[in-house]
Amino acid sequence: MNYSVLLVAAGKGAAEGESYEKAIASFDDSKSVLGKTISIFQRDENCRQIVIVTSAADMQKFVQTTGSGKIVYVKGGKTRTDSVKIGLMAISEDVVLIHDGVRPWLTQSLIDKLIHRMGTEKACVLAIEPRAAVHRVVNGYIVETVDTSTLMVSQTPQAFNTSFIINCYNKARNIDHEFTDDASVVRALSVK
Repeated sequence: MNYSVLLVAAGKGAAEGESYEKAIASFDDSKSVLGKTISIFQRDENCRQIVIVTSAADMQKFVQTTGSGKIVYVKGGKTRTDSVKIGLMAISEDVVLIHDGVRPWLTQSLIDKLIHRMGTEKACVLAIEPRAAVHRVVNGYIVETVDTSTLMVSQTPQAFNTSFIINCYNKARNIDHEFTDDASVVRALSVK
């Protein structure tokens, strides 16, 4: 099944009090974090389009460090939610994977599992069980240890039928909430 990927790559990180651009930070082999993420999808023959959503200020840097090919660059919005909505308008395939551009450790096996599930689902999310203890905290004090047996930690990419996720974002625009991921947009609308 063919798909497009939307890479959200406009964030900044903080290390030792300094601001840096996570997506263009480099590994020892001089390849940027974003470049490594892009290469995962460039190698996949089913990925027909890579849409990179970034700030206008960073766009030229990304073009210089990532090349082109099946890549489309889109100027993002003020928030991640805004950026994803804008990026979705550039998607050409019926299935879209939405992925954080600074997560380069994705395997082809995980992509294949998502794409396989999209043959029967409108949405599919990668998730892992929490490995650490989780506590509820009030005023800096632990008040409860949370039972994690029914919890999952969602990851990216998250896969969607393109028209379905666009419809969900359109319906969610009247909700005054900054969504933490794209699956939460679907959940906020009580859509399964």
